[in-house]
Amino acid sequence: MISSEYPPKWGGVGVVAYYLSTWMAKRGHEVHVVTRKQSIGYQSSHDNIHIHPVKWLRAPMLFTTSFGRNAVRWIRESGLEFDIVHVQSNMALLPERCYDELDVPVVSTMHGTWRGERSTISLRNLSPSIAAVNDLAIMYLGPFFDRFEDHAIERSNGVITISYSDCRALKERGVKNRYDRRIHLPDGIDVEEFHPRNMDPELKGRYGIPAGNKMIASVGRFAARKGIREVLEAFRLMYSERKDLTLFLVGWGPLESEIRSKLRKYSMEDAVRLVISPPHKEMQAIVATADLAMFHSYWEGYGLTFGEALASGTPCVLTDIGGAPEMVVEGTGKLVRVGDVKGQAKAALELLAREDLPEWGSRGREHIVRYCSWEDIAARTEEFYEWVVEDPENKEGWRDDFERCP
Repeated sequence: MISSEYPPKWGGVGVVAYYLSTWMAKRGHEVHVVTRKQSIGYQSSHDNIHIHPVKWLRAPMLFTTSFGRNAVRWIRESGLEFDIVHVQSNMALLPERCYDELDVPVVSTMHGTWRGERSTISLRNLSPSIAAVNDLAIMYLGPFFDRFEDHAIERSNGVITISYSDCRALKERGVKNRYDRRIHLPDGIDVEEFHPRNMDPELKGRYGIPAGNKMIASVGRFAARKGIREVLEAFRLMYSERKDLTLFLVGWGPLESEIRSKLRKYSMEDAVRLVISPPHKEMQAIVATADLAMFHSYWEGYGLTFGEALASGTPCVLTDIGGAPEMVVEGTGKLVRVGDVKGQAKAALELLAREDLPEWGSRGREHIVRYCSWEDIAARTEEFYEWVVEDPENKEGWRDDFERCP
């Protein structure tokens, strides 16, 4: 497993690598995770998982290919005989020659693309911070790395695409897989870790919130393309209509000082709780206790936090991007267009006024359990591995038990 992130270095890619490794280990496989060297150590979840840190160039964008090269070098020099290599792209990118140098079947999961991510960034959204340097690199250096993503799509023995929106984006890109093996398979959600039983009846008291208030949660990085400004503006419109609302903004990021300034400007400091990088269990409790979750991302490859909220029994109002249309189906939440702040506020108020809102939460959890629980996704991934290992060049042709990426 080649993954640039691995706990306690979290992030969407790190979450997927962690849970997929864990489930593969539970299923009896020996998993070797090659990840970036970090000073904070690593969090292993099973005796069958072995973690191998490698060096990487600490520079925006360039870390993707430097890490990829060093990961491949470690695999080749390890002396171990692997059955398959799974690359978590696009935060790990392999030079073209590496696909042949490995001499092992390669599966690549496309967690979105840098092209998609930079389409949501503009200079007006940048704030003075280290994160702005990363965003500038994505904007101006990103195009030079598109070819490495093309290599992953074209040269891998199998490609996993995690949402229909990404399937469409890759189709428009015009790069074909040389083995005609690109499937649609969503990322998994841990439906036991994110569960309605995490609801904490004492949480409102801990944060000084009146028991009768409705509670809205939004979890994510405080960054422009995550739509944190839009969530705050939607809540401001909601709060102008009813005062029995409390918004929990859970996360961290470069816009924290701007958010605090706006809360003072809008006189909403008592209505909004900023919870900065809380312990994992506290975050789970907030999401499960909330009456509603709101997100306004401008772009996501998938959107794990959406599924985690739904698995917690919390209906969602969010933008129709990434995997959102696959996770938020009828009767589990509402989808709005990117930038439609008034529409999001209206939809959220309508849901909060429903007496059957808990039933929406129950339906949302049921859908996530059926659609993308890790137990099922790991089993499907294992079947995909077996197909790739047994027929690396896909000489037998397409297998109808997999969903071809449209």
